[in-house]
Amino acid sequence: MKQLINQRHFSLLLTLFILYLGITYWNIIAKFIQTVFSATIPLLIGCLIAYIVNLLLRQYEKLYSSIFRKATGKKGKRLFGIVMAYLTIIVIITVVFALVIPELVSCIKLLVANHSHVINHFIDYFQHNNDFKNLITSFDTSKIQWDKVGKYLTSGVGGTFRTVVSTASSIFSTATTVIIAFFFSIYLLIYKEMLHRQFTKILNTYFKKYNSQIIKVLRVFDESYSNYIAGQCKDAAILGISCFIGMTILRMPYASMIGVVTAFGALIPIIGAILGASIGVIIIFAISPLQAGIFLIFIILLQQLDNRITYPLVVGKSIGLPSVWVFAAVIIGGGISGILGMMFTVPFFAAIYKLIKADTAKRNTTSK
Repeated sequence: MKQLINQRHFSLLLTLFILYLGITYWNIIAKFIQTVFSATIPLLIGCLIAYIVNLLLRQYEKLYSSIFRKATGKKGKRLFGIVMAYLTIIVIITVVFALVIPELVSCIKLLVANHSHVINHFIDYFQHNNDFKNLITSFDTSKIQWDKVGKYLTSGVGGTFRTVVSTASSIFSTATTVIIAFFFSIYLLIYKEMLHRQFTKILNTYFKKYNSQIIKVLRVFDESYSNYIAGQCKDAAILGISCFIGMTILRMPYASMIGVVTAFGALIPIIGAILGASIGVIIIFAISPLQAGIFLIFIILLQQLDNRITYPLVVGKSIGLPSVWVFAAVIIGGGISGILGMMFTVPFFAAIYKLIKADTAKRNTTSK
């Protein structure tokens, strides 16, 4: 008993000492944590890419197994799945750019053409402004203090040079991060079974008592996120295609570009639909206010159909989160990390909701 009390006192003193060190040297610790986090960002992005690509990989591996049922034909299953999954994403991105960029260029040209009179008026103002002409004609180069000009140009060139170097460094760093994340995601997908075995072995070794609970929680989170990602992508594709078809029938301009914008906006819960509709109204309004009004009525009706029919069937049942908690998740996620926060907190809240619901039901059953 005495030994147990001594152990408790020692643990308490050790905890207090660690807490004291943490408070005293918090700046150093925070800087170290930030450095470590910055270094692991490519790996975290790679994990995210691998998780999303794995959803497609599973489907392609099922397809491969159904085609090649012999054991000899299953050796290339992983390679086939990885290649087809990444190829699918590349094709989708290529198609999106092919649809958006030409119409975006034509939209910008049209806006410039419609507002060219403003630019011409600006040029005419300077051409016919007497004060500006007098300033040019009275300009005397002999009064210029060339030493100050030299210093200004030197500092200006230096500042410009530093800006160029900083921009180039930022672009290079981003490109390096993307490349590292891409190859790391491939490694994760290739060795995912080995990583699963290693993780299971660690759980059985160090957390044997809570092994089943940890696995259960992780499965709930995996199910929540995978269902959310798959459901949101399906709903976004349906909404974008429906928007494109409806705008084509109504003969509205920039149908493909606005359809893509609407689809990507649908990936963001609640707020995304409003953003997509707003962008479409602004673009069409610059061409025809009447068509912008028609588009606004059309997109409101389309979103109502999506909210009442498509979304509950495709996403709602898979998430299992009431609307009030979806709204709360969107607000909290947006406050923490903007649009990405909105997209990640909804399935997180859904997983927490499922765990709490199952635990309360279990406790109420056992109490009776």
